[in-house]
Amino acid sequence: MTRNIGQVAGFLIAMFALLTLGMTYWSVVRGSELTALPNNARTVLLEQQIRRGRILDRSGQVLADTRMTQDGPQRVYTYTSLAPVLGYFSTQHGVAGVEEAFNDDLRGFGGADPMGELRWRFLHEAPVGHDVSLTLDLKLQQLADSLLGDRRGAIVLMNNDGEVLAMASHPTYDPNRLDETFAQLSANPAAPLLNRATQGRYPPGSTWKTLTLAAALDAGVTRPDQTFNDGTATLNVRGFPIRCNNNPQGVNTFDLGHAFGYSCNLTFARLALELGADRYTDYAHRFRADSDLPLEIPVIKSQIANTDLSNEVLLASTGFGQGELQITPIEMAMIGATVANDGKMPRPHLLKEIKDTSGKTLRSPQTGTLTTPISAQTAQQVRDIMGVAVKDGYASGARINNVQVGGKTGTAETGPNTAPHAWFLAMAPLDKPRRYIVSVIVENGGEGSTVAAPIAQRMLAAALQSGD
Repeated sequence: MTRNIGQVAGFLIAMFALLTLGMTYWSVVRGSELTALPNNARTVLLEQQIRRGRILDRSGQVLADTRMTQDGPQRVYTYTSLAPVLGYFSTQHGVAGVEEAFNDDLRGFGGADPMGELRWRFLHEAPVGHDVSLTLDLKLQQLADSLLGDRRGAIVLMNNDGEVLAMASHPTYDPNRLDETFAQLSANPAAPLLNRATQGRYPPGSTWKTLTLAAALDAGVTRPDQTFNDGTATLNVRGFPIRCNNNPQGVNTFDLGHAFGYSCNLTFARLALELGADRYTDYAHRFRADSDLPLEIPVIKSQIANTDLSNEVLLASTGFGQGELQITPIEMAMIGATVANDGKMPRPHLLKEIKDTSGKTLRSPQTGTLTTPISAQTAQQVRDIMGVAVKDGYASGARINNVQVGGKTGTAETGPNTAPHAWFLAMAPLDKPRRYIVSVIVENGGEGSTVAAPIAQRMLAAALQSGD
């Protein structure tokens, strides 16, 4: 009898231990994952009690808030054009964008305040959401959206500390009407739910020559005063002819700065071939191509090539921005930010700070240097040459009175019978340590110098005036 009682007791204890382990696993280890599921009934009930925290711009302007109604809380977005960045909050469709990145903080527990989650789980005390302040400047964001208008494309404006000041992606959508329009948005071939600034990949055209220039200077295969007789020349790479084409009529010999300003494909094909596949790939990887960028919201990897650059035709084409390159607008902005930041790539971030309802700061962003692709001397040389492109070259559309501006045009071919993508990369002021960087793409917009450059010029001028 004693042995039987002991066996039963041991069995019950073992079952209780397994039950405890199971509850701990599903409530603690996998708890956040289950809570995030939009079809979790407990989550829906909880969200009907929470006043979700606000999302603010850098000056405190409200971008998203929660309105308590008779039917429960209603998420309200005050500036709907920011939807590709802010994302959405829905008990039917889950969360996306900034709403997803800071979901626990906006709900009042996790991340910044783990005790809030414990109070909810064990005391059933509904948390109060924290406020998330972003680095975005609403005025600059409104300007970016107005400049893009009805055109598809993206704009990324940041400073050389890595703060994202504006991030526009068009077309956009109204997150206030997400539940009723989600099916149509998902099926729309224009992909309004896609954040083109971080998840759109495009051939970069001649803006990519900025990276080729930086790599060639840093590796010592060229120098700023080197001259090239490329105006009327043709380089045949395994039967593939490459010419300059863009140099002004009668100007056939020019230095490196003007080769960049005239966007001479031949010169930059030469530089890529002199670097060689391995060194070229190494420098592209230093600038985080083919790698993740640690932004708070999802960023798709940019691509150098489908396989590698061992094919000389592909290497030469990559040198002037074609080939198999697929680059995101934020990656292009980060290349510019590295040049603007003396060769150090800053850690990009959207977060300014998270505060609780009492105003206490719970969390600040991760900042600092992400990597150092080139030397400070090389960065200065690239800035000088980008200045030549604005002063004497096709990037002149970015000029601002009494401001030293550097820039690079890009007109990326997309195939027969389709207009090229219009790109522009620019930075200002070149003569001061605090610099702004803007990356612009207008899908199938045409010439970068006439379509994207004026947009970049307006964004830089506004950023300089705002003086964040």
